[in-house]
Amino acid sequence: MKHRREGETGPATQSTPAYEVDYEAARLAARLFGEESAGSYVVAARLIRIDSLPVGDLGLLTVGFRITDRPGEEWTRRFNRFKYGDPSAVRAATRAFCAAFELFHPAGSPRVVVVSAVASGQNIVQHDTPASTLASALARSRGWEWLPHHVTKDRHPSLTGIVSAAERDATVDGVYLAAPIGGDPGLALVVDDFCTRGATFADIARAIRESNPGWEIQPVSLAKAERATYWKGDLTNAHIPDILDAAWRGAPNLASPF
Repeated sequence: MKHRREGETGPATQSTPAYEVDYEAARLAARLFGEESAGSYVVAARLIRIDSLPVGDLGLLTVGFRITDRPGEEWTRRFNRFKYGDPSAVRAATRAFCAAFELFHPAGSPRVVVVSAVASGQNIVQHDTPASTLASALARSRGWEWLPHHVTKDRHPSLTGIVSAAERDATVDGVYLAAPIGGDPGLALVVDDFCTRGATFADIARAIRESNPGWEIQPVSLAKAERATYWKGDLTNAHIPDILDAAWRGAPNLASPF
């Protein structure tokens, strides 16, 4: 399948500046124009939407791409600094992540809860992990419910050192449990720092659905890990708007709760 080049959003957004359309309008337009093929993405406000992950039935909302074979690319370099815990990068990533979701308006204004993936060597969310830092900040910035201990899991080996995709998927298959949320069903945003194939998201979604029938699940991440060679060299982060660049750098005139 031919992947969409950066900046090519197809008929869905050609007549409207990509960063001025809201999320739901972009999603609806994409569906009407048949833009939901696997491997493509649509720029939706300050996010990109990938409608099909290799694992499970979920799509992804994310800020950009962590281009693993181009470590010197500007946003990839920033994402890597965040991944390895550089304090200034953690603060910048948090600002940019929250700013990216300022135009996210889920249809019907449902109740929104935010949960986080759990680090590989842990059973419950620790508050200083990259994923939980993003998740708690996002919930706080939007007034959504932050449920840090709603999901738990069995410890498992880190996926970082596992090369085989099938083995990575199997490592997180069935490890998560989720408690009942209570109340009317709504939208559960599942946050992780980076998404590679989506196996962790798929297992968290399975666990939430088993204990919370009727809830919609939306995975979100700071970045989607990809290889430029897989995209035939066309992969960039040119879609990320200037306001998120300013948020990353901590521009003093940018409103932020952090």
